[in-house]
Amino acid sequence: MFISIGLMAFYGFASTNKLTGRWESKPSPNGNVTGVVFRNDSSFDGYVNKKPFVTGTYSYTPEDSVFTFTDNGCNGMKGIYKVIFFSNSDSLRFLPVSDSCSERKNGMERLILGRVKK
Repeated sequence: MFISIGLMAFYGFASTNKLTGRWESKPSPNGNVTGVVFRNDSSFDGYVNKKPFVTGTYSYTPEDSVFTFTDNGCNGMKGIYKVIFFSNSDSLRFLPVSDSCSERKNGMERLILGRVKK
């Protein structure tokens, strides 16, 4: 029991925010799975069906759940979204605050991700 509590405490302090880790969507009607890995160093990688398609950097403010990022698409334009956690913070969706990249915004608004547990 002590070991379990110790490991839970270690993993709880190892992440700098609730976003850190691997997240994936459920399969779309055509079978695609979208995912993203958020790292402690503020970098992220996005993929579809395990194939990388986007990389970037982000910041996350837990007090107001604001997620700000730039990626290698959209000509370097910054996107700002509010992160809505649900299901005990094991699922999330993004609410646009400001994003001039309409293609990215359309995809982000529809995206629902679940935490991938090891």
